[in-house]
Amino acid sequence: MKKRTLRQRISYWFDCMMSKGPIAMSILLLSLTVAVICVIGILAYWISDDGGFLYQLWCSLMYTLDPGNLSDAPTNNVLYLLLMFVATICGLLMTSILIGVITAGVDTKLGQLRKGSSVVQESNHTVIIGFDENIYALLKELIEANSNKKDACIVVLGQQPKDEMEDAIASHISNTRTSRIICRSGSLHQLYALERCSVETCKSVILNIQDDAETVKILLALATYLRDKELTNPELRLVASMEDNQHITAAMIAGEGRAQIIYTKDAIARIISNTCRQHGLSQVLTELFSFSGHELYFENVSELVGKTFREATLSFSNAVAVGLLRSGQAQLNPPMDTVIGKEDLIVLLEEDDGAYHYHPAKPVDETKLCTGAHRCAQSSNQLLVLGSNDKLPIILREYDQYVEPGTCVTIVDNALTAELPDTYTNLKITLCPEQINRDLLLRFIEGGANNILLLNDDSQSSDDSDAQTLLRLILLRDIADKSGRHFAITTEMRSADHQRLAAQARVDDFVIGTNFASLLMAQISEEPKMAPLVEELLDESGSELYMKPAADYVPIGVPVDAYILTESAARKGEVYVGYRHVGTGKSDVIVNPPKETPVTFGENDQIVVIAEN
Repeated sequence: MKKRTLRQRISYWFDCMMSKGPIAMSILLLSLTVAVICVIGILAYWISDDGGFLYQLWCSLMYTLDPGNLSDAPTNNVLYLLLMFVATICGLLMTSILIGVITAGVDTKLGQLRKGSSVVQESNHTVIIGFDENIYALLKELIEANSNKKDACIVVLGQQPKDEMEDAIASHISNTRTSRIICRSGSLHQLYALERCSVETCKSVILNIQDDAETVKILLALATYLRDKELTNPELRLVASMEDNQHITAAMIAGEGRAQIIYTKDAIARIISNTCRQHGLSQVLTELFSFSGHELYFENVSELVGKTFREATLSFSNAVAVGLLRSGQAQLNPPMDTVIGKEDLIVLLEEDDGAYHYHPAKPVDETKLCTGAHRCAQSSNQLLVLGSNDKLPIILREYDQYVEPGTCVTIVDNALTAELPDTYTNLKITLCPEQINRDLLLRFIEGGANNILLLNDDSQSSDDSDAQTLLRLILLRDIADKSGRHFAITTEMRSADHQRLAAQARVDDFVIGTNFASLLMAQISEEPKMAPLVEELLDESGSELYMKPAADYVPIGVPVDAYILTESAARKGEVYVGYRHVGTGKSDVIVNPPKETPVTFGENDQIVVIAEN
């Protein structure tokens, strides 16, 4: 073996020292400086008669650190003057290198901070894994949820550079109110990236991932990471959405009992079905599933212990008792004679957590109650579906559960890809394989279509399919304006930006997309007990939201307050939530109105209730 030369060994040693970073290089420079000072001090002591060794060592230090001292050097000793000149040159060289090392070290550290590689020193925060256009809806909801907290923190982990994510968030969200948003960058399923977010000290983790396989991989990484860490919150929940129900079981297994999975396709399809059959219901769903306005909270109201749920519905002036949480199980609209126990929590629809005003149940005016049988709320008997995707079978299945026999559904699509069932209980399906244009739309609207559903084309890119849907929506609104006809439009879009372009104030129009799943994930991440309530509201079994004729509950044309409406609904085994005024060219849906304020209803007005049928 060839022997290494001294130069090669020194070069290798120097390379190793340099690779250890700024601290090692600073120590090396300090050592060389001390060595130079000592050597020059010893030589100065030999060639100069002025002072002792310590004095010359001090002079060597001063000439090395301060080049200005050279002007005061004695000129009668040329060797001493030359030696101090060497000390000054060495000092300048060492100082320049040290400044360069420090500057490089600071730049490196700043670069690491910009890359988001440091560990977050937070607790009880929310972690969002995945950065895409849905992140803004999630952040806005969490900011709203944290508005009653002094110092809340949201950590976003993405694969994009930290500064790029921060700039994108700042351009979409101008006011974070009481929340701080911290971005971290890294591979989403790597343990080092999860450690940067301090997952073990957070209260919940939201997986903002649109790919099912990637979601399962990240859930596995989270389970592995949490298994090796000491959790500060044993109740830490993982919330994720899945596009395919065949992958939900795998996700639940990967989450090891901590994961709450939302089946996105099914949830959005059910919401679309509900809003198609009951115009205006979209506003109620949006308010319930978002943190703005009124939402659901679990409250411990000791004054209600031993009283019935029916009494509870009449005991709040600014909130609505809609259900109970008993033994960890939440239920909407329980039997009215259910006695409330000491450990039971009341599910309240209120403006904010703890904002309710309790009072003993008030008696109502019996003369203003309608006790007759229900009339079924009349929904449209003709639905026009423009376009198709893989949600269409779920939408039609749900729609079939509620509408009257003989309801006509016309599907217009020249490239229908969804496989539809052969038979339905109440629906009559007509397929129209034609190109959608203005003439075709005008023909169907003149034929009586007053309920229209625009579905997004999943086979195209998000931008292309949303652009096509926007064009059809503009045509429909133009037809409505010019013909004076009134019809409701439910529109599905994939991009949150496009949804904002399409949205408008008319309550009978509703725009939905993947951001609605973001609302659900934000709700469940803040309160895991919300999951069964969301499932019940969207499922055909159990209690759901309905809009029923006001004439079934109170006399028409007579001022009544919300206590009378609540009692009238309770006698039918229902929970009163709000009302809808119809007419005067504009429809208004009011959720959780003040109980004391009297309201007068017309023949076409509706009451919003939670009922089993």
